[in-house]
Amino acid sequence: MDKPIAGYGWFIKRIDNALEKEANQNLQTLNLTMQQNRVLILLAHTEKQMLSLKSLEEQFCAAQSTVAGLVSRLEKKGLVQAVTDPADKRVKLVKLTTKGMQLHAQSHQMVVDSEARLTALLTEEEKAQLLSCLRKVYEAVK
Repeated sequence: MDKPIAGYGWFIKRIDNALEKEANQNLQTLNLTMQQNRVLILLAHTEKQMLSLKSLEEQFCAAQSTVAGLVSRLEKKGLVQAVTDPADKRVKLVKLTTKGMQLHAQSHQMVVDSEARLTALLTEEEKAQLLSCLRKVYEAVK
């Protein structure tokens, strides 16, 4: 049996690159990047469509300056609003605006369509297995 040239990481990286490229091309029509869209997704799926800047940093595994830049660009577009937490003036909260929620609804369909293409050749059972395996791989490396 021949030794494979490409391992798991090679395929995962290529899949990630292809998905990000497609997502950025699609989201460009909405004047968004994938990273900006991820902020909208996170906010849209919280109870009050609001998270602290610190929570976003943890979710993105990114530096404060990186997340602050993302939030600033989204704020200029009117998609989020950064406010001080009334309970703790040291905490900055990021809240999804109505415009941001509307744009998230549009971008969500793009994500659903991309994921459908990603798994188009798989059966429902294979899709469930793939997701289960990916979760396990993620838990092992996080």
